[in-house]
Amino acid sequence: MEELEAQETRLEDDFLGHLWPPFTQMAGLKPTIMERAEGAVVYDTEGNAYIDAFASLWTVNVGHGRKEIFDAVQAQAEKLAIYHIFQIANEPSIKLAAKVASLMPGDLNHVFLTLGGGESVETAVKMARQYHRNRGHGTKYMVLFRDRSYHGTTMTSTSAQGLSVNRHKFEPLLPGFIKIGAPYCYRCAWNKTYGDDCKMECARAVEQEIAFYGAENVGTMLGETMIGTGGVIPPVPEYWPMVCETCKESDVLVINDEVITGFGRSGTWFGFQQFGSDPDLVTLAKGLSSGYLPLGAVGARDHVFEAFLGGPGEAFMSGATYNGHPLCSAAGLANLEIVEREHLVERCHEVGAYMQAGLKTLLAHPIVGDVRGVGLVAGIEYVQDKATREWFPPAVGAAAKVRDEAFKRGVFVRLLGGGNCHAVAPPFIITTEQIDRVVSVLDESIAVVEKQLGF
Repeated sequence: MEELEAQETRLEDDFLGHLWPPFTQMAGLKPTIMERAEGAVVYDTEGNAYIDAFASLWTVNVGHGRKEIFDAVQAQAEKLAIYHIFQIANEPSIKLAAKVASLMPGDLNHVFLTLGGGESVETAVKMARQYHRNRGHGTKYMVLFRDRSYHGTTMTSTSAQGLSVNRHKFEPLLPGFIKIGAPYCYRCAWNKTYGDDCKMECARAVEQEIAFYGAENVGTMLGETMIGTGGVIPPVPEYWPMVCETCKESDVLVINDEVITGFGRSGTWFGFQQFGSDPDLVTLAKGLSSGYLPLGAVGARDHVFEAFLGGPGEAFMSGATYNGHPLCSAAGLANLEIVEREHLVERCHEVGAYMQAGLKTLLAHPIVGDVRGVGLVAGIEYVQDKATREWFPPAVGAAAKVRDEAFKRGVFVRLLGGGNCHAVAPPFIITTEQIDRVVSVLDESIAVVEKQLGF
């Protein structure tokens, strides 16, 4: 017993003294160290169990502890653990690209493998720029992105960052990135009400900005199919069809960021199928391997790929050592086999409706302004006044307090949306009983915080 306690103390000391985690203030941090996981539950080194209601950063779609993935990686490691794919390839990378292409609709037939979402976005933006240059339109370098967007932490994805808290420390950022308003009906930037006086200004803003900067200069429209980290904001049905039509008229490539919604979380294989988009490029990660090994991808339509055919000067001049890594690709293949075999996309749709209905009951609380989502992803937005929709001052940290209360009670949810929202995005294999527990814990935690704040 004493030896175990000493080991835990050493781990905590090494955590605080040596490990530097992302997006974490280390001063005063009380370490929580996760040790093992199974299904939708993760356990820390002290034996506490938590329902992983965020699937380890909306990633572990098939759940924790899937032996099929371990076995596939081990089998591949025994054959070929590592070899690059510059001008050559390995078997699992070929099979994975073909599998991903088979799942995507239309002529999204070409798959560039990466190691994660940020790298996928970086790659897609570079693809779009070289696409226009290869076709003799090198001035079309500008990228439109939306308020409240999140696309990763590379310099390119930070330049397309619609959350100021994640970008202002790194200014000046890359030139040519143009921010437009988001399709955020709860807080419409144009002060309209959807279905009433709404004229889809959020979609028309794309046409207006292309006209302002000139179609000869704007080359790319980058957007999460459904805004995720910015607060889980599904678009209205008219949004993406209007945006895609405008972009095609002006020869602007549409990149749909599907890092969160790809591979089933919204209740369809890809969110753009559900929301009516018609992208030229699609960025993927997270659910591609359920996070078992780092893996991402960019899907490209035939016309994009064909612009890179020709001589050495037309080849896509980007890549990295570990693109198409055989072990990561093997993990991705095994993961997708599970999703298909267990019909997890369909389950996401069915169980997602149950989760959405349960979370909607939280609207009875005076500090819960909105609950929104699709499939197995939802956002809960906290306000200090429901009538005005005014957020709490940052110093109050109401949403953070609710998160901490829920964590004490064995449920992990993620703070996002600039600190005013939670996301709930559990593994697809979560049970309805576990969903009931998540809702119950959030209900109790919100009540505790309301009492603290005098509601």
